[in-house]
Amino acid sequence: MDLHVWLSFVLIAVAAVLTPGPAVLMAVTHSGRYGLGRSVVPILGNVSGLAVLTLASTLGVGALMSASSEWFLGLRIAGGLYLIYLGVKVLRASRAAKVSTKDGLKRIEVVPSHRRSYLQGLMVALSNPKALLLIGALFPQFLDVSRPIWQQLAILGGTLMVLSFSALMMYAALAKTLVGKGRETISGKVNKISGALFIAFGVMLASGIR
Repeated sequence: MDLHVWLSFVLIAVAAVLTPGPAVLMAVTHSGRYGLGRSVVPILGNVSGLAVLTLASTLGVGALMSASSEWFLGLRIAGGLYLIYLGVKVLRASRAAKVSTKDGLKRIEVVPSHRRSYLQGLMVALSNPKALLLIGALFPQFLDVSRPIWQQLAILGGTLMVLSFSALMMYAALAKTLVGKGRETISGKVNKISGALFIAFGVMLASGIR
């Protein structure tokens, strides 16, 4: 792959990974609630999801979804419902913490296991069929059919995963910095906003609103 082609891909990919979405919300929520270190695992899960989507797109699943509206609709609704579930879960945790504070009880944050955090990050990536279609539409624009395709896909996929990991860690670090300046107040607000946005993204995804 030529350097100028790769750099062109990097510019587009950077814009894509910096755009706020469910993955960013996940990173911000985990960092705000459990700390920056605990956000690494779900972020790795999300990046793993990108690898799966890249492979699926390569195998033609993206083209199948584009051709079959029923497949796309089903996955879109399922993904939307999962994001709504995450939003409700975050909001319930925020309200429970608020009640404990009002009652004068010490707030105890139940930290999820690494396995559960990883799977959540993975599912956030896999629950958005639009990401699969985006990869399927974007990658071919930078492929040279006269050269080994799998090698080029490995470069593009690896680049996207590194950029995504870096962007999500940046958002997580920023969230941790803000929460650290007023942990109880800001953390509660972050949870409320994140929960509401998860639900909003879920509704938009399930209903097809862009």
